[in-house]
Amino acid sequence: MKYMYLLAVVSQNTLKGLFMNSKFVSSLLILFLALFNSALFGVEGYRVNGKSVDVDKLYKQNTGKFYELEKQKYELIENIAKQAYLESFFEEMGRKQKVSPEVARANFLDSTAKVSQAEIKATLKKFGDHPKLKSQSDAEKKRQITDYLKSNKEREAIDKIIREGLAAKKLVITYPKPQEPIFPMKILATDPVKYGPKSQDTKPVKCKGEDCAITVVEYSEYQCPFCVRVLPAVDRLLIEYAGKVRWIVRDFPLGFHDRAKPAAIAARCAQDQGKYWEMYATLFENQRKLADADLRKYGEMIKLDKKALKEYLECLDKPAKHAKHLETIDKNYALGESVGVTGTPAFFINGRRLSGALPYEKFKEIFEDEIAKLKKSKTN
Repeated sequence: MKYMYLLAVVSQNTLKGLFMNSKFVSSLLILFLALFNSALFGVEGYRVNGKSVDVDKLYKQNTGKFYELEKQKYELIENIAKQAYLESFFEEMGRKQKVSPEVARANFLDSTAKVSQAEIKATLKKFGDHPKLKSQSDAEKKRQITDYLKSNKEREAIDKIIREGLAAKKLVITYPKPQEPIFPMKILATDPVKYGPKSQDTKPVKCKGEDCAITVVEYSEYQCPFCVRVLPAVDRLLIEYAGKVRWIVRDFPLGFHDRAKPAAIAARCAQDQGKYWEMYATLFENQRKLADADLRKYGEMIKLDKKALKEYLECLDKPAKHAKHLETIDKNYALGESVGVTGTPAFFINGRRLSGALPYEKFKEIFEDEIAKLKKSKTN
């Protein structure tokens, strides 16, 4: 497939490698179509002891999971369409230039993805001391920086071709895009809530409960590297939207992270002492140090007084003491699964799901959309 690489860089959600095998793509597409067409017509899904359950009912009970499959199907069709458009684009360009599509593509990228010496110099100055480059020779640093800049420009050039094709209706995705589900998020008594970036920001600022324009429910866990990466964006949002947002965290310890659940218990034990967010921050700051001894030490680091520290340590050490927290953590995990959470971090912004360590701009886009919808509803 000629433009597999180009497609892979166009969309963050592209499933790398799918296009390497055309038979696999066709089979997968047929499977998806069969599954979701059957859902549309309410055919029987299975029977248990003679009792029939149709696919429509399964869909309603597992909206999040089915939506993810529908989204993957749509993206698969979308990327096949983009690939076809790119092939057509460079074939047309090749005819005009009287060269092959491959040569036309190479000429196009060479002319549009040129990297200047000034750009290389500026990037070297900015990233030259990065750990991955620091030990490299000057020549190797320059080569890697040049490749990096060229790759970015090629990505931008390909993205522009597709954007322009869509705008001019030369590329039209006629398959219906799945409608984003809104997941009702009932706030629980066990949910830790924050209204600002500081650990002490646990009291409402202007908004309270349902009065907040934006409620974010975050599913995360303490060994997740992507959860750490998104924290600066979260703090920035909590500063910018103070008085409009409340932020809630729920535990979703992944099975392959053996210290995620003990760390979640530590946070809940600290919550008993009114120090959940202090422990939350400490655990993420020390993500590689989550052994039992470390968790005990963090009780002192968050400045628990003598009595509170004793109770915190007892909560860690005695299964009967932290049994309720284990129950809360397991309940949070089950709730996350029920709305389609499969990894961390996952965010529900007024019920709209976002997944992954997304940039501040993506969150802001949805925040602004939700605020605009609220203003519109009040004027109507």
